[in-house]
Amino acid sequence: MTDDKKVLMITKIGCPYCERAKVVLNEALGGKYNDQIELFVRESDEQRFAELKEKYRFLTVPTFIDKKTGAVLSDSQKETITEFMKEATGF
Repeated sequence: MTDDKKVLMITKIGCPYCERAKVVLNEALGGKYNDQIELFVRESDEQRFAELKEKYRFLTVPTFIDKKTGAVLSDSQKETITEFMKEATGF
């Protein structure tokens, strides 16, 4: 786990909501938070995915986890992602 990243974003291959969340991050938010996000693709490590799911109790992807507070957001909407990222990164 990379400690310098403040947010863990969990995605799944072929997930349209994950793709929409990435568009929000890259286009609507101009990539402002990208260097603060550790991207984790479910299929790359099913064991870690299971552990994260157990620990943070999320049901869907994309899921954003604030590594410091443990706050969880499972959403792909611009408004909620923006608010979550501001809270998690402090800017």
